Amino acid sequence: MASTAAILALTILLLSPITLAGDLHGFRATLTPIHQLSPGKHSAAVRRDSHRHAFLSYAATAVGKATTNSSVSVQAQLENGAGAYNMNLSVGTPPLSFPLIVDTGSDLIWTQCAPCTNCFPEPSPAPVLQPASSSTFSKLPCNSAFCQSLPTSARACNATGCVYDYRYGLGYTAGYLATETLTVGDDTFSKVAFGCSTENGVDNSSGIVGLGRGPLSLVSQLGVGRFSYCLRSSMAAGASPILFGSMAKLTDAEVQSTPLLKNPSLRRSSHYYVNLTGITVGSTDLPVTSSTFAFTRTGIGGGTIVDSGTTLTYLIKEGYAMVKRAFLSQMANLTRVNGARFDLDLCFRTSGGEVPAVPRLVLRFAGGAEYAVPRESYFGAVAVDSRGRVAVECLLVLPASEDLSISIIGNMMQMDMHVLYDLDGEMFSFAPADCTKV
Repeated sequence: MASTAAILALTILLLSPITLAGDLHGFRATLTPIHQLSPGKHSAAVRRDSHRHAFLSYAATAVGKATTNSSVSVQAQLENGAGAYNMNLSVGTPPLSFPLIVDTGSDLIWTQCAPCTNCFPEPSPAPVLQPASSSTFSKLPCNSAFCQSLPTSARACNATGCVYDYRYGLGYTAGYLATETLTVGDDTFSKVAFGCSTENGVDNSSGIVGLGRGPLSLVSQLGVGRFSYCLRSSMAAGASPILFGSMAKLTDAEVQSTPLLKNPSLRRSSHYYVNLTGITVGSTDLPVTSSTFAFTRTGIGGGTIVDSGTTLTYLIKEGYAMVKRAFLSQMANLTRVNGARFDLDLCFRTSGGEVPAVPRLVLRFAGGAEYAVPRESYFGAVAVDSRGRVAVECLLVLPASEDLSISIIGNMMQMDMHVLYDLDGEMFSFAPADCTKV
């Protein structure tokens, strides 16, 4: 017969609040846009996107280079300057709040830590974490599983423990891995691995919360299996909701779903790939084939990703050329203007502030999912006249650069949609929504 002590120990174990993937009840937080995309702001958005694309492309074409993918993903977001959306996340005991860039294309969670030899100055965007002041802070040793999840090219061991050093073009972050108590929304989680950054050569950023598919991301560490967000229109004020675990679900009758893919040539990738199989402009189904947006035959590049850190939508050149021709042929009655000064391609002059009718845009995905893109998510005002009336409107879809071998569905095309990343079910789902009611 079991001893009284053993029974008591088992009872305590069963009654203890252990957080597991299967019984995590769900929680929510809010996202705040760092930039508002209004007339006159599109050039800046395109420039930010271009920095990110160079590294997204490298990550998507680095066949077999699993050791560099994570650092490249982090670099891509940092090169994006201020990124796209911040999520407030509290770290430590007592908790200290940080506005961190949300990134579906990277894994590592990191924020600035003292002593910080080169960090973004206080008090903006956030104070520096003081590890000595937190009762729940603990450094991670080099033999920890989390340390081994870092790319070997950026990982080292010394007296501090597991240290990392991501160096890249216009910025870098360096520090060491530790565990801390994190608070997201109203929920608190213990012993979450994160990067304690003692050097941060990136302006306007106090850190990143990675939501990618790797073991160091927030969703992987908390074992939530799914997350969703609903981005409010770029012209709307207020925060947007992001939901995790059991709270991340779509119940609308208009829900569309398509499988999440993995690049077969990459052993490790943070990106969320979907299979874009067709495009309709107006009444014209474009001659998209099964290979247009697919992974390339060599396995180097190709594919389409959904990305929170890219603003506009970018299609590989063959696909974009089809879209451009269709819009031109169906908008021949409008006066075309040079879009170079807006860093855009296909632009038209409007008359007296009148908003012209434009062909509808529909994206089709594997599994039968169709996305009828709202007009403001793919066609918008980029200039106004002296009376504040719309003077020029442009297509907010661009061709991928020479270095970008993938297509990207950016956050603007995701606005006013509730999108769900179901990692457990390997599905990406979406439905039109009033984000204020999600």
